Amino acid sequence: MGAVEHLKTLCCLGLPPESAMVAVVPVLHEIIPHGWSRLALLAPDAAITSTYLENPAMGPVFRKRLWQFMDDPSALVSLWIPSFRAVAIGWSLHKQGHGYLQSGYYREIEAPLDSCWILSAMIGDGGRSSSFVSLSRPRSARPFTVDDLQRLDRLRPWLAYAFRRRPTDNQILEDEAPISTAGPTLLNGQLILTAEAELVYQSGGIDFLLLILAGEPGNYTRYVPVRDSLPAPVLKLVRQITGAASGTSNTPPRVQVSTAFGVLTLEAKWLVPAGTLPADAARDPKSCLISVMIELREHPIAHAARVLRESGATPAQTKVGIHLALGKPKPIIADELGIQLSSVADHSKKLYQTLDVHNSTELGMKIWLDQEQDEARQSLRRAG
Repeated sequence: MGAVEHLKTLCCLGLPPESAMVAVVPVLHEIIPHGWSRLALLAPDAAITSTYLENPAMGPVFRKRLWQFMDDPSALVSLWIPSFRAVAIGWSLHKQGHGYLQSGYYREIEAPLDSCWILSAMIGDGGRSSSFVSLSRPRSARPFTVDDLQRLDRLRPWLAYAFRRRPTDNQILEDEAPISTAGPTLLNGQLILTAEAELVYQSGGIDFLLLILAGEPGNYTRYVPVRDSLPAPVLKLVRQITGAASGTSNTPPRVQVSTAFGVLTLEAKWLVPAGTLPADAARDPKSCLISVMIELREHPIAHAARVLRESGATPAQTKVGIHLALGKPKPIIADELGIQLSSVADHSKKLYQTLDVHNSTELGMKIWLDQEQDEARQSLRRAG
């Protein structure tokens, strides 16, 4: 399946719009080669409600500085409101000429991110901008061309469909697939805390993961106060690991949180000197630090679609295959996809042949369990 066909398939799977943003990023790289993707869902007043920044270092840079350039006529972002109102595409291309590389906007916003040339598009829904896509290339790469703009423009109707808000009863929700079936890690970060949950260190780029956990909007077009507390799941994990050390809790210090962006996994470990016995650390846990690792993993449905594509499935077979892997009967699949039962049976038969499986149970095992086995093998290699 080609990249454009796969992107169209992803856009029709009913993913939450946040997960759809995450899922289409790798495919956008195939269609229009670039360095980093930036995507956002927009409110009617042009404020950003949710965002996905492929480079996690973008978050701190944008949060601290981007809003300060909104009224600077030399900055690309000064065209945000006019382009929002026009559902525009490629509005920043003409500004990337004489003087751009010497501008304060470029030096403070784009250059630190290894980003230079920008191709941006507002995505329309019902005649207004509802989302935003921006692709960037480093200074050493060639600038975007009209051909790149036209390729992105042809994708806008599909992206608009994928990023729109819809009633929850028409979505494939996170809890339809077991949370353990999430795909590989997309982003990760680390916090180091005291036993009293005081922050000692945080890795670069973890801000985005904390925003997801806290349920806060990722709006970089206006000033947003710095968060003064850690999200509740992190604090809960710290209580669990300190409770286990004192004998008041048997809960393992690892949790998974299903979000609109995908599955977040959090794991807490004590940071102790090499050779320290666990019993010794447990006697005085307050003298030790705690490491909390946070990972964003691929949405189960996006993971299933990717596995099926890589296995040679067609778009129609992919849509049927995901429902089969979720354990749905064929009549239900036919009704939900709006196709004949005979078509479901035909797609199922050809899909089983393509993937060398015999039924939906084996199909589900290939999609959901192969990932776990791959991760287990990787863990063993790292341990060895």
